[in-house]
Amino acid sequence: MLRRLTLDDLAAIRKQSQPLTGGIAPTTSSALFKTQRCSQKPRSKNFGHRLNDESRLREAATLKAAGAELSNRVLSLATGRPSPEYFPLLDLSFNFYQPGEFGTKRRRGEQMKGHHGDRDLSVEIPASLSYGYAGGSETLVRFLTEHIEAIHDPPYSNWEVFLNIGSTSAIEHAFRMFCTRGDHILVEEYTYSGTLEAMTPLGLRTATVKMDEQGISATDLDSVLSHWNESERSSAKPFLLYTIPTGHNPTGVTQTFQRRKDVYQVAEKHNLLVIEDDPYYYLQFTTQEAIRESQSSQHSSDLDGYIGSLLPSYLSLDVSGRVIRLDSTSKTLGPGLRCSWMTTNSDIASKILNHHDVGVVCPSGLSQLAMSHLLEDKWGHRGFTQWLVYLRDEYKNRRDTLIKACKKHLPLDICSWQAPAAGMFLWIKLDWRQHSLATNSHAKSLWSTFTAIEDSVYRGALKKGTLCCKGSAFSASNETPENMFLRATFASTSLEELDIAVRRVGEALREEFY
Repeated sequence: MLRRLTLDDLAAIRKQSQPLTGGIAPTTSSALFKTQRCSQKPRSKNFGHRLNDESRLREAATLKAAGAELSNRVLSLATGRPSPEYFPLLDLSFNFYQPGEFGTKRRRGEQMKGHHGDRDLSVEIPASLSYGYAGGSETLVRFLTEHIEAIHDPPYSNWEVFLNIGSTSAIEHAFRMFCTRGDHILVEEYTYSGTLEAMTPLGLRTATVKMDEQGISATDLDSVLSHWNESERSSAKPFLLYTIPTGHNPTGVTQTFQRRKDVYQVAEKHNLLVIEDDPYYYLQFTTQEAIRESQSSQHSSDLDGYIGSLLPSYLSLDVSGRVIRLDSTSKTLGPGLRCSWMTTNSDIASKILNHHDVGVVCPSGLSQLAMSHLLEDKWGHRGFTQWLVYLRDEYKNRRDTLIKACKKHLPLDICSWQAPAAGMFLWIKLDWRQHSLATNSHAKSLWSTFTAIEDSVYRGALKKGTLCCKGSAFSASNETPENMFLRATFASTSLEELDIAVRRVGEALREEFY
């Protein structure tokens, strides 16, 4: 029998251990930290046959798996992970009871001076470490309710704002609430891969809607619904639309105001619920349409001008309470907070909060404390808006830098793109039919040819030292795509390294196609 480790053993083992990898989101496992004694034990039995259908269908997330390819020599144009320079938290300190002090009385916290009066940390800290309300702290719910009313002003009375643990979780909650296995969900022909991967284990299928340079096609959406054949599709007519209207992931397309109105009218006609997933809403690089609308209004400050330049959301058009709007801190404050907020009608909100009660329980209390201290005490609404304007300008500069590098380094007879009006992504179209494999391919082998070329481009760029995303990872259709794309982000890599990363992709493409 193996001797049990003692606390002294652990201290000695730690002294001999290798330094941690460090960095952002390194792949890790307990296998890296176990002692050799564990290898002398037998393996567990395999209980995979006990998994239900949902678990068996659940695979590793595509984008997270791609992140495992990153190393010190690889530059990333793949993951939409913001650069740490855009996290507003500069430092952090905690005071704890020390061994020997347990049970003693110590003052907890201090008064925090805020924009809306003082708050007592001796109350806030215990509250943040306790079980919280499913919809978030009253401080944040108040702030976000004010924010939503000022920015979106929903045109019906019983809307509710509440927090959740990220939009990915909120999307899955919505799918579980409204859909049953075999249902179809309306999605753009390309959409966020995480949403597709959330649907599959739940037995949900996609009903794809075509896109153009203005985003999802209202005409095609109406056509799909008007001509839905339940017997052919083995499913009832879809009633749930999932859309990313601003800085669309992956295509970068931003729906115009008119397109949003047209899509909403189709939603009214067919009585749809609309999930408006809008994490890039505040990163609008000011479209000409928005500039004209903003200039036609009277604004008391530059900040009001920025707010006026933002395209109206589906929530702002929603006279029926059919929109479920998702806002995220991931692109504005930091994805590690795992705090986002949802705005929807009170009936839907109450059911999702019931789901929270027996699932996530509540968003992290410490994350909420950090957010409320930042938004309520340090910034206020004006400071938060100034931060959003700063981020907008920074990402616009990053977009311009990436596009300049693409014009400089990519083979323009193979590559084409449209400059995104918002968001973090450039959708690069590849004329894959110029590839030697495509010119010699037969129709019956089209899919295998397509995937072979796409994978070779991906691997070639990675070998050069740049990680990109395959466009097919975002395809909502099972059919062979007509076009091939790479998704490149300008979110995380430094401005200096963006040029290097694109140059490597250009070298890989030339080797692949010429």
